[in-house]
Amino acid sequence: MESAPSIGVHPQPTGARGTYDEYVESISDAQREEARSHIRDHALGEAARIARLSRIREFVLGAQDGLLVPLGVVTGMAAANPGKSAILVAGLAEAVAGAIAMGGGSYLASEAEEGLYVAEIRDEGLEITAEPEREVAELALVLEDEGLDRESAEQVSRGLAANPNVFLRTKVQKELGLSPDAGGAAIGDALVVGATYLGAAVVPLWPYFLFAVPTALPISLACTLIALFALGIVKGRVARQRLLPAGLQVLLIGGVSAGVGWVIGHVVTGAVG
Repeated sequence: MESAPSIGVHPQPTGARGTYDEYVESISDAQREEARSHIRDHALGEAARIARLSRIREFVLGAQDGLLVPLGVVTGMAAANPGKSAILVAGLAEAVAGAIAMGGGSYLASEAEEGLYVAEIRDEGLEITAEPEREVAELALVLEDEGLDRESAEQVSRGLAANPNVFLRTKVQKELGLSPDAGGAAIGDALVVGATYLGAAVVPLWPYFLFAVPTALPISLACTLIALFALGIVKGRVARQRLLPAGLQVLLIGGVSAGVGWVIGHVVTGAVG
């Protein structure tokens, strides 16, 4: 009576399928191709998807400030009651100037960050060229700290060092904590921040185009607070946070901003007559 094959061991194929070694090699190639396909279709796609979702930071920043700052301006102006034209001029001027300032600030900040990343990666590459053995030892220590035994860590480090590009990318990730593919997002970040700021500023401003100030003020407040709550919900959904607390958090910040603007308007009006 024949014993069953051991678990994990393929029975040796015969005939047209070739020798056992060829069969194992074909399986290995298929698995390798499957892994490559997974990386192309899933891993890299997931990285791109997460990168797009991470831009929610710029979207929330631009939209929240675009709602809050113009709301504070028009609410404070409405409290001072200089007339609808003055309120609209102040609100529109702030919206345009704020969009330019926010977009420009985002661009300069992202550009400076990217410049720092490029300089750090360049310096790391120079260190690898100048002191290759030291850099191999450094990576081995990092891998050892992450859980590999010393022999395995040294073996992996030397294996990676055989390919300069792979070695540099690994060093950048493991030692510097940076993504070797980071960069190139400064213009996109600036456009997202500036455009969302300007678009969001329409919400607290539009009632003043259509209604008298006493009517426009509560409509502006209500529309802006609803938009802030919705923005918090969107942020919570993308960031996988609890939706109600996320919405209330942004709503609370908006309420404080409107209240501060109203108080300042009354205080200034009372002070200057």
